[in-house]
Amino acid sequence: MNFKKLRRRVGAKIFPPIVWGIIRLIWKTCRIKTVIGAEHLQRLIDDDNQCIPCYWHQQQIFCVRYLLDVANADTRLKLGYLISPSSDGDIATNMFGNQGVHIIRGSATRGGAQALREIYMSIRKEHLSPIVTPDGPTGPIYECKPGVAMLSQLSKAPMLPLAYAASSCWHLKSWDKFMIPKPFAQIVIGVGEPLHVKKEDNQDDFKNVCQIMNERLNTVSADCEKLL
Repeated sequence: MNFKKLRRRVGAKIFPPIVWGIIRLIWKTCRIKTVIGAEHLQRLIDDDNQCIPCYWHQQQIFCVRYLLDVANADTRLKLGYLISPSSDGDIATNMFGNQGVHIIRGSATRGGAQALREIYMSIRKEHLSPIVTPDGPTGPIYECKPGVAMLSQLSKAPMLPLAYAASSCWHLKSWDKFMIPKPFAQIVIGVGEPLHVKKEDNQDDFKNVCQIMNERLNTVSADCEKLL
């Protein structure tokens, strides 16, 4: 085994508990001020419909917190988490694998037909709602990719936009400008209207669907910011 592979394997074991501890500390010290649009997700759950929760890659910390809280309170919501088949994905798998989330290794944004098929089967047969970051895993930032729209069309599970804003936060110097709320920040979480992808929406390679999703995600983000 070469040094690089060894370093990745060791990192996949060491980093998850450290990162998870930091995330839990942030969750405990920050206060969720309000959740707007929660009825959109609740309606899908009540109608026994799966969905594809979508949020920008930078906004993971409290979007996933909200989804885990809902799933813990209502077991009808069965969450899946799409994690790329990479070394970074190994770290994420070790982080979220014990949180009651079904891990799906693959990418709706970059994966090929086989990855999309596996994700599709998890939605239709296992009744999972797979979480997707539509501009991930490497950007460009704030640009929804057509693979997510294709998955939504195939599975008939609508894309559900989510966002959050923090009264104070740090932004990492990464491609996604990842948000880390500062301790004791106030948090506003937002859920937007589900986007159903129709059969004819692939005529322009889902460009229109992606544009609509961009707008909905950015609108929900702006609405969260306004309430702060």
